[in-house]
Amino acid sequence: MSTPLRRTKSRFFNKDRARDPATLASVAAFTAWRLGLATIKQMRSAHFEIEASPQYFEVLGEYLVFLIQVADRLALARLSLPERRVFTVSMVRRLAELLAENQSRLLGEGHEDIRSRFIELFNNRADDYAQLDYGEGEGQDYAFMRLASVALLAAVAAQDRAWVADQVMTFEAPAAVTTLRKVLDNLVGTAGSIIAPPDEEAVDGPLPEMPGVAAPLDDPIPPE
Repeated sequence: MSTPLRRTKSRFFNKDRARDPATLASVAAFTAWRLGLATIKQMRSAHFEIEASPQYFEVLGEYLVFLIQVADRLALARLSLPERRVFTVSMVRRLAELLAENQSRLLGEGHEDIRSRFIELFNNRADDYAQLDYGEGEGQDYAFMRLASVALLAAVAAQDRAWVADQVMTFEAPAAVTTLRKVLDNLVGTAGSIIAPPDEEAVDGPLPEMPGVAAPLDDPIPPE
């Protein structure tokens, strides 16, 4: 069984206040971060060899990319295209910061190098996820979970590779996707309104074209 996630903020109590997509992204990023940590904890309990080493953060990074991609598709169904762009870019950047803060503190690596590598990883994986359809019906997220499992093969220990797909697709990813969906629904549902970015505002976007979506989302996130 997957590790239950303790309650996190997933709704706004002042429903008359407008919220910008970056604020939604901040909550979604924190949720994804906790889901990632909970997943690794559960995988270690299931005897996957994930050491407190660079490997730990390789596994975490790949899983966070998967969760961002899921959140992006959920946002696509709930936000306008400009709002969705701001949401996803903000989520990527927040998780890049969280990863860099923790990895640099624990392993002594350079903060900016870690941050830039995560953004590069996201950009590289975005092309692969962009080729896949995603739906919120039963089984319609299978391709996303399968791709996440394949991406994790290079990060887990050799003796665990035969089992990682079953662990992720059967136990970890379905629960994480459900949690992210509930969080996005709660955030959008309890926001008084969403503050749309001005039409003239240029926002760096990470996303290539999505299947069936006429959206100019083909520019990667710059490392800044």
